[in-house]
Amino acid sequence: MSGRGNLLSLFNKNAQNMEKSISSEDHEIDSGLDFDNSGSSGDRLLSGHNIETDLITTLQNVNISVGRGRARLIDTLKTYDDTSNQLITTEAKENNTEKTKGTELEAIASHNGLFFPDLIYGSKGSSVDIYCNYLKLTTDESKGVYNYEVRFFPPIDSVHLRIKYLNDHKDKLGGTKTFDGNTLYLPILLPNKMTVFISKVEDAELQIRILYKKKEDMRNCTQLYNILFDRVMKVLNYVKFDRKQYDPSRPKIIPLAKLEVWPGYVTAVDEYKGGLMLCCDVSHRILCQKTVLEMLVDLYQQNVEHYQESARKMLVGNIVLTRYNNRTYKINDICFDQNPTCQFKIKTGWTTYVEYYKQYHNIIIKDVNQPLIYSIKKSRGIPAEGEHIQFSLIPELCYLTGLRDEVRSDNKLMREIATFTRVSPNQRQMALNKFYENVSKTPAAQEILNSWGLSLTNNSNKIIGRQMDIEQICFSKTSVSAGRSAEFSKHAATNEMLKVVHLSKWIIIHLRNDTKAAANLLDNMKQACKSLGMNISNPTMISLDRDRIDAYIQALRRNITINDQIVVCICHNSRDDRYAAIKKICCSEIPIPSQVINAKTLLNDLKIRSVVQKIVLQMNCKLGGSLWTIKIPFKNVMICGIDSYHDPSNRGNSVAAFVASVNSTYSQWYSKAVVQTKREEIVNGLSASFEIALNIYRKRNGKLPTNVIIYRDGIGDGQLNTCLNYEIPQFEMVCGNRIKISYIVVQKRINTRIFSDCGIHLENPLPGTVVDQHITKSNMYDFFLVSQMVRQGTVTPTHYVVLRDDCNYGPDIIQKLSYKLCFLYYNWAGTIRFPACCMYAHKLAYLIGQSIQRDVAESLSEKLFYL
Repeated sequence: MSGRGNLLSLFNKNAQNMEKSISSEDHEIDSGLDFDNSGSSGDRLLSGHNIETDLITTLQNVNISVGRGRARLIDTLKTYDDTSNQLITTEAKENNTEKTKGTELEAIASHNGLFFPDLIYGSKGSSVDIYCNYLKLTTDESKGVYNYEVRFFPPIDSVHLRIKYLNDHKDKLGGTKTFDGNTLYLPILLPNKMTVFISKVEDAELQIRILYKKKEDMRNCTQLYNILFDRVMKVLNYVKFDRKQYDPSRPKIIPLAKLEVWPGYVTAVDEYKGGLMLCCDVSHRILCQKTVLEMLVDLYQQNVEHYQESARKMLVGNIVLTRYNNRTYKINDICFDQNPTCQFKIKTGWTTYVEYYKQYHNIIIKDVNQPLIYSIKKSRGIPAEGEHIQFSLIPELCYLTGLRDEVRSDNKLMREIATFTRVSPNQRQMALNKFYENVSKTPAAQEILNSWGLSLTNNSNKIIGRQMDIEQICFSKTSVSAGRSAEFSKHAATNEMLKVVHLSKWIIIHLRNDTKAAANLLDNMKQACKSLGMNISNPTMISLDRDRIDAYIQALRRNITINDQIVVCICHNSRDDRYAAIKKICCSEIPIPSQVINAKTLLNDLKIRSVVQKIVLQMNCKLGGSLWTIKIPFKNVMICGIDSYHDPSNRGNSVAAFVASVNSTYSQWYSKAVVQTKREEIVNGLSASFEIALNIYRKRNGKLPTNVIIYRDGIGDGQLNTCLNYEIPQFEMVCGNRIKISYIVVQKRINTRIFSDCGIHLENPLPGTVVDQHITKSNMYDFFLVSQMVRQGTVTPTHYVVLRDDCNYGPDIIQKLSYKLCFLYYNWAGTIRFPACCMYAHKLAYLIGQSIQRDVAESLSEKLFYL
């Protein structure tokens, strides 16, 4: 027997009646762990230690389902001594000698299995004053988080009943607690090591035994503190969507689009190098005022024949809100063969959806012929295989959240939405102050924090950052300064490219009606190529009579020859299915570089020159050329990038992409795509891809690289250890002792915001701003980097976590290299948010996952696509 049954079996014996509170030392040792009172008192005293040891051993083998809330909190708070494999007690912690702060941080990182060298702070660059969106959390030394184990006799299996019976004695426990059915956390220390309560259950006595275990360390309590702030936001009448909280009482209405914007916050408590802090950022939620039923009716009226297919394509994978309970659900399917008059089973028997909503929500469903929406959620914990919770939703009660494709394509509407969602640094700072003020002036919120000994401080968000030097951009015959804004688009359009591939044999395919667009493209390409140093010959022009996918496919198959360098397809408008068909033909069936262009962009006389210049630059890259480079003083070092793509509708498989540099200027890359199972983030097959990349590097450079630096995108904090123990060994297996590895995780979806202090007001920091102290994680070797210029809204820094540095580069070199790599993405004459190798991997994974199928992925090697 294991788990809860094994734990409770220690107490499944007959017991004598006991007092409600036990205070003597004999009772503490005796009754706390053994219900068998048949032996002598002396025997019980002698066996007390052994029984406690058995209990601790049993506790170590308990499998607690790790889900959200309390269950995950318990798993987080379980800490073990590595040497004795026993639960760490308060007495043992008090006997430990005090260590320096640096040694403590190293010990924490070592316990978590993360890389933590002696030097983690950089020193290069000029010092700048930075503000951040963090609030200091102080703890009351007289309070803490005390861990208790709760046992019931006779045993009770239902967690709900355990919580109910313990709540009967809530006042005796101080009124504040967190309990998951097995483990109890209190902000106070009970007077006795063992406390027993008795409840009356159907004329029988139920004994509740509470055994003190230990006082939790602050770093192990962050999950509890996050739960407390969820309660605080609930007190402030905020509605929780996923991990974010929104205010439904202050929506911003966009009447023309029938949209509304809910303002809100996203909060997270963690231990940082500056102490325990709350990260608080502004967030917005877009909601459609039209119901899903209204959208289905519109689709039906537009296209009756393909109504169901169109509905699934538009809705599946989106998130909807049900306003009667303010909960969100992901649409997994639409069931057109069921409606609200269908029956389903509840506790009291069978009922229809119409009756259910009338009885429980006082809602009358108007359309009884509408289909049902299916939403599937994984049950909390670790469910059995295939065990999920299915929700059936009524379309007329659901409202779509987020931005749909048709909204994103409407530039005017997106600009209007941006007036609400694009928040400046000053506005973010004001929102942070407003949040602090709301919590401070709400007695109920203060009571929640004070009961656990917590308090917020709003004077600790000023920190010190560093500004890196301005970089030089190297073209074929000259070098230019990137400037403080790190943008050089004018220079990219007027200087000869670093490596030019002349265009002598190529094809243009276009509709007959788009002949003018094709002529405009050719004329402007010839003009643009003069300054770029590229020679261009007249192409083979192919005109199509019909705008059909099969017409483009047939034209590609009939006209592409082995000597053609590139094919250009001018399409009358944007269509995903046509784009996917062209890319599939040109990537797998007839491998050739391809360029797809919208004809409308070639008919705008005001913008055509700049558009064609960018097209020429892209085409040169696809032909194997290079545009510019930046000085990276490495010798014989390969840089790699990894990213994954997940199908948002959850229908297709995930795709992982791997790219690796093959030359010294880091302008040419080998690429490989790997198809994986659905939603799989950790990459399989890295060793094979990496080995091929090393062979190509040796073929082009005459030797293997001495060092390899890997940038891994798409990994969250919860997956760092998995990445460390699963992905990195795949590289080690290939490298052995001959090649050293540095492994850096790149995180973009973060809530940290930093602002530059300009005296009068706050602004976005300049590119090259790095922060590696105070707000970085206490148990990680990490830093934040702002690498791009943002003039509207607030810039989001990129978070870098160094998991390995066998090359011993140190923080200054890694930070500088990460910034330099942001200049090498050839689709933009400036810097991007993260290293170019990660962007190339992202683009490749997206291309395969979105437009190309499984059979194509393995054939893509030694190519990189700039879309």
